[in-house]
Amino acid sequence: MHHITSHKLHAAIFGLLGLAALIPVWGEDAPVITDRGGRVRGNETLQDLPSDFHPYYGQKLNRYRDLNRRIAKLDLDADLNMDGVIRQGDPRDSGAFESTPPGLIIGVGEMTKVVVNLIPYRVDFEGDVVVGFEVCGINRNSPEGKFSSFEEEQKAVGRIRVWRDSTKKELLLDSADPARRLFEFSVDAMRYPANLPDAVPRTIYVEGVRNSGAYLGDMRLLATVSHREKGQGPSSAPSEDKAQNPPFKKFRTAFDHILITVEPQPCKKEYVNDNAEGVWISASKGKK
Repeated sequence: MHHITSHKLHAAIFGLLGLAALIPVWGEDAPVITDRGGRVRGNETLQDLPSDFHPYYGQKLNRYRDLNRRIAKLDLDADLNMDGVIRQGDPRDSGAFESTPPGLIIGVGEMTKVVVNLIPYRVDFEGDVVVGFEVCGINRNSPEGKFSSFEEEQKAVGRIRVWRDSTKKELLLDSADPARRLFEFSVDAMRYPANLPDAVPRTIYVEGVRNSGAYLGDMRLLATVSHREKGQGPSSAPSEDKAQNPPFKKFRTAFDHILITVEPQPCKKEYVNDNAEGVWISASKGKK
């Protein structure tokens, strides 16, 4: 994976947001970046691979993308530059910035909208299309990015919740609850793709609950779209386990992910339309 390593570009981006400062200590590829809480970017891990490739699903960085084996494409977009709008294909709200710390920055006590863009590729199949969402913490002291235990993870990283809508009526994910780290939506072939809006939300909302630990981008929101063969039951296994015993064989799993940093307080935003689209929301008082 190739990160953006230009000193001037990093300085412009993070200086504009008022969230980070560049320390003139360079590693092999990139400067050390800290935020107001003294967090650093830390080491790249296997959890930070680009959105189109991931070892969990048999995809390698230098291999051809076999699009014919995908049943759909899934793309997550968020307001990474905090201007109050999310535009499909806007590089400031997607691409390399999604998988490079700090990723999406959220304050404790606020929520932000994430757009879920699902694009069907195949309609000639039997079974189900399964759209999954998963949260986990990233251990930047390990090349694999994994912790030895759930308890170790919780002591080291922040906490987020993911809601289906801004009213917080349906909780999908809670990174601090072992039973709420994975959520799946399933659509059978008879209803796909015409009825996707009824089954899979087009937007979800991420809430900052506890501020991040020592590293920027210490949380990850992963979304997947897969094919489940007819007669096969749902799986509650996280993505790591699916790599060893893949339940989806006919079509290759497609996915996207966003790294997340939780700040103790909401950051100042530079809205271009007074937050008219409700991208940023107070978790307790409604829209800002």
